[in-house]
Amino acid sequence: MTVLLALLVILAGLCLGLRTTSVMLPLTVHPLDRLALSIIAGAIWTAVVFDVANRYRIYDFGLGLMLSLSPAGVFDITKWWFRSRGRRAGWLRAGDSPGWLVTLRWAFLSGLAVTVFFLP
Repeated sequence: MTVLLALLVILAGLCLGLRTTSVMLPLTVHPLDRLALSIIAGAIWTAVVFDVANRYRIYDFGLGLMLSLSPAGVFDITKWWFRSRGRRAGWLRAGDSPGWLVTLRWAFLSGLAVTVFFLP
């Protein structure tokens, strides 16, 4: 049950992040860059919602709010996938991006993964 709740909260965070970046970023931004920034924005929004809910001691309300957004997260990820139209190759060396940009993208994701999974 805990894994299901965590998955639903992650989907809600992605929903908030994708909707935030769709307002703030132009359409010319690479889709995978948009997704990476959406993950960061969604994590920030999720942390803010849970912090405010915890501060007012209405943690169940914050959890319910995030869980109500999780179906929209599935929709937003699917919409992102279809709108990227195969332009996801910019993260690969054989793609159309320069090598230094591909290296920076992967270094950023590696640093983010280490920060999320190994720091308390």
